[in-house]
Amino acid sequence: MKSEEAEARAREFIKQRHSRVKRVFFRTMYREEGCWVLHGEVEFKRAYFFATVRSFKLQINTETGEVISYEVHPSRPKKAE
Repeated sequence: MKSEEAEARAREFIKQRHSRVKRVFFRTMYREEGCWVLHGEVEFKRAYFFATVRSFKLQINTETGEVISYEVHPSRPKKAE
């Protein structure tokens, strides 16, 4: 699996897992022991003018493309632009 495929799988997984996803941003991405590890931020729509940004770490198996683990950490509240 190439890095582009891993990014696409990660976006698809996050959008299926959460409603109201506004944006997914990948900060770092690397291979480690048979899996892709992606770190980034996901922005959720909260109200008309507000959004919430959360950090995440996601691991995808390089052979099967299956998500191995997914962790979300609270981040800073952000005003929508």
